[in-house]
Amino acid sequence: MALTLNIPALKDNPIIIAETRPQKISQLLEILHSKNPLDIAAHLHGELEILNRQKVSPSNRLQALDAYRPLLGLTAHALAEDYSYTTLPLHDKAKLAATAAESLWQELGYGYKLVLVDLQNQLIKLGTDKSSAQAIQRAMHAVSEHALVYYQTYFSTPEHIWSDLHQLYFCAVQLGIQNIKIEIEKAATGSMAGQTTTIENTYKHALLMSLADPQHLTQKNIRLAAEYLAFHVDNANISVISPLELTTSCFAINLSSNKPPVPYSKQVVPPNPDTDILLQTLDLVISIHQDLISLQNNQRPKDGGIPADANFNEYIDLLTYLIKHWGVTQKRIFNRTKTNGDIELVSGIPAIHHIFNSHAKNLTQTNNIEQESISLTPPPSLWHIINMSAIGMSVRRHPTAKKNIRVGGLIGFKLINEETWSLGLVRWASCGNKDRLDIGIQIIAPNAQSALARISNNQHDEMALLLPEIVAAKQPATIISRVGTYQPARQLSITYNNNTRLILLTRLVERSHLFERIQYSVIN
Repeated sequence: MALTLNIPALKDNPIIIAETRPQKISQLLEILHSKNPLDIAAHLHGELEILNRQKVSPSNRLQALDAYRPLLGLTAHALAEDYSYTTLPLHDKAKLAATAAESLWQELGYGYKLVLVDLQNQLIKLGTDKSSAQAIQRAMHAVSEHALVYYQTYFSTPEHIWSDLHQLYFCAVQLGIQNIKIEIEKAATGSMAGQTTTIENTYKHALLMSLADPQHLTQKNIRLAAEYLAFHVDNANISVISPLELTTSCFAINLSSNKPPVPYSKQVVPPNPDTDILLQTLDLVISIHQDLISLQNNQRPKDGGIPADANFNEYIDLLTYLIKHWGVTQKRIFNRTKTNGDIELVSGIPAIHHIFNSHAKNLTQTNNIEQESISLTPPPSLWHIINMSAIGMSVRRHPTAKKNIRVGGLIGFKLINEETWSLGLVRWASCGNKDRLDIGIQIIAPNAQSALARISNNQHDEMALLLPEIVAAKQPATIISRVGTYQPARQLSITYNNNTRLILLTRLVERSHLFERIQYSVIN
């Protein structure tokens, strides 16, 4: 298979000759460390753009790229701080940071792909395996990090991302170098574990991050998943096409396509042994499940995948999610129906608390908090319905709507011509040009009751939402409150409709980075 990688055209007579001496490059980069990440990114991008638009020997290009790579990795990860913790659609500062990070990884990938193309075009290839292996792994990592920027900003990845990854891996297999150990620098990678890796592991890492369905993860959890996976990627296996008795935890990859892997059970036509391979994740899921059991027993796994200062509950939720996506193929239960209409939407517990609190003036103990909520709460935003199902809907942001959406966040919504508000959860997001934002809403409850919750021995109340029991769905009554509220058998005093009740927390139903939903029983 001839290489048709996404690379820039080279100029025959460049005006500026690229610097390729590693020592000189290091000296020039020393003065950049005191600058802010956007300025460093602009300088690095300019130098790499010059380097990647002219003919340079593969050895000199490889040395120059390796000199730029550590600072580029640090800069890209610093830029990620501006777009990895923000609401959607992205604000201007976050857009600038994301665009800069995307451009850096793209240019770095260009450079290593050019090295590989030049090495493959040489008439005499003896002794080039090590350089080819390094170029392929570095190119794959840059392309994967490029894709990660798209994941964390909820944009669809360009098709050339997958075309490049598949071609790079196939080239490595043809050369027999996919399992050569390659040294890595942690500062330049961010998401890699240990001091060495292989082309195959880098490829599997990219495949698995796509299969994690990052549109459904928070920006922070996308990065945590990438870092955690680096410690376990050895447990996933790539194999040739063969008959399978069990297709669970098995995914098909078409190396001649520009598509990501798909669950084996969802193949429309049988895989082609000449162009397709299999990714099997059963051993990976087993190893993750062992880590999950350790965390549930309040013990940190010894493999290093969980940081010493990690929030165990956060990782319990993340690993549970990854097991589902890398193990059992997700199936849609309800069909979607295209629908025309508009909804009004508010986001976050304070705004929802205000919307549902139709009797705020009667709650004497909630006056101060409710007044603060009202003063800080923006008016509802207008969204357009794309389609609906029995349990949720897809909606598109109106250009005038607030930029305050987070995956995993709570929202209150109602049809534009109705009075009743419902409670939902943002399950996924998809961004586009001109601040386009589509989100998937799971309906949690048809209504809710604003309340105040006070943990025993605390001196202040906190906003909470009471969700009614839904007998038909076998859904018990629950309370929604801030993260950290739940402890087994903890008692809360709940005030609503000018009445106070004492409740006992009995089971954690669901938790995100923004709220906890808890089952309870009334004590009095």
